[in-house]
Amino acid sequence: MARALAVLGTASDVGKSLITAGICRLLADAGFDVAPFKAQNMANQAGVTPQGLEMPRAQILQAAACRRAPHVDMGPVLLKPLSQTGAQVVVLGQALGMQEAQDYFRDGNPYRAVALAALDRLRAKHEVIVMEGAGSPVELNLMARDFVNLAPARHADAALVLVADIDRGGVFAQVIGTLDLLPPEDRARVLGIVVNRFRGDAALFEDGIALLEERTGLPVLALVPHLEHQLDEEDRPFRIPVDQRAPAGKLAVGALLYPRVSNTEDLAPLLAEPDLHLTWVTDPALARDLDLLVLPGSKATVGDLVHLTASGMAESLREAAERGAWLLGVCGGYQMLGQELHDPTGTEGGPQAFPGLGLLPTATFFEARKLTRPSEVVSRWPEAGHALSGYEIHHGFTRLAAEQGEPLSTGGAAMGWREGRAMGSYLHGLLASDAWRSAFLNQVRRDRGFPELPIHVADPLEQRLQRWAEHLQRSLRPGAWARILGAARP
Repeated sequence: MARALAVLGTASDVGKSLITAGICRLLADAGFDVAPFKAQNMANQAGVTPQGLEMPRAQILQAAACRRAPHVDMGPVLLKPLSQTGAQVVVLGQALGMQEAQDYFRDGNPYRAVALAALDRLRAKHEVIVMEGAGSPVELNLMARDFVNLAPARHADAALVLVADIDRGGVFAQVIGTLDLLPPEDRARVLGIVVNRFRGDAALFEDGIALLEERTGLPVLALVPHLEHQLDEEDRPFRIPVDQRAPAGKLAVGALLYPRVSNTEDLAPLLAEPDLHLTWVTDPALARDLDLLVLPGSKATVGDLVHLTASGMAESLREAAERGAWLLGVCGGYQMLGQELHDPTGTEGGPQAFPGLGLLPTATFFEARKLTRPSEVVSRWPEAGHALSGYEIHHGFTRLAAEQGEPLSTGGAAMGWREGRAMGSYLHGLLASDAWRSAFLNQVRRDRGFPELPIHVADPLEQRLQRWAEHLQRSLRPGAWARILGAARP
């Protein structure tokens, strides 16, 4: 069976997912057959495997770091929050429906065995498994039913790496408190500490490293400087400014940051465009002044649409459209742009019909069954013939409510539609096509009085991953890599 490392954190959002991805890449580059694993993931960032099954994007990213295709065993249980207390449960790639938290834990958790069986299948096929924990491993009221942190680590006899986020402050309390609360048998398996997201002169923290090592008896494996890595993160939307106005001379592009926004990696290719300023938008006044508004995916389309209406954003979008702004919706954003959203099965809280933004002549009909599949289409606008590939992940279907506008690609309204300056598509990954993105943005540029630009190639995921892994490698302290290799080798 495979050897294992478990990357645990002092809290949520300390950077476990990317530290795991970096270790995966470094081990793969060292010649190991390595695979990632996270027993249970709570996030709205999901993707699709080559087999058309849904799994967490964090583990898809980590699989790419291992230079292998993603498999649902790497992220067997996914909880996609729909409210403060409830989530859609996805097990081994299949959506099983909505559950409230107290029901999920009422009779013990049946998915614990599912997750550990998935881990065993990975251990039987690979040399090294790099596991990611969730939140903190020492939430004392949850430890008995937690099967994401210590349970899989014990099951695989994994060495532990503890990650802390110095950027949020309190790194000594984070590390020392977590280690003090670990059960002795787990504390004994801690390989070392990673201090993540350091800003400033690393030499000024040498005394801090000495204090941590003295107080804990463990080595600091790495002091990782903050890096604008442009990689998707599990616990937060894609990292761009919020409500920041564009400098003069820049094409002003805003992406709507609604409460259940999802699949925000779709925005990353826009950063390749040198004349474009990209910001998240929550301020309705700012939305009215933008050249292009992007409505990303949503895990709760109707709920987020209600939020847009209540906040005044929906009216601002209509005003922006009247002023000549362009609008692009992806997946849930495409659904919102239409005339109506029908929910006969109660998938989105119905059964009832909800008015859309009214900017596309489409109607969406939600179904309980979720469509998850890789997709390939060919563009029909703004230029015909561009091959577009990505994936779909949505409930229900969209069709025309009125015969006007034109298809964005092959597949008609079921795939994407355009009318005037508003358009939408179900294809996640649409903007990753450099040729299509360039043709689309040049339409926006001409219309908004900007010069056209040639095609700019977006930074591929592979390059971003490799850059991150090399950054992590440079951050390792003397002897750290030898300790990691010692845990990975038989």
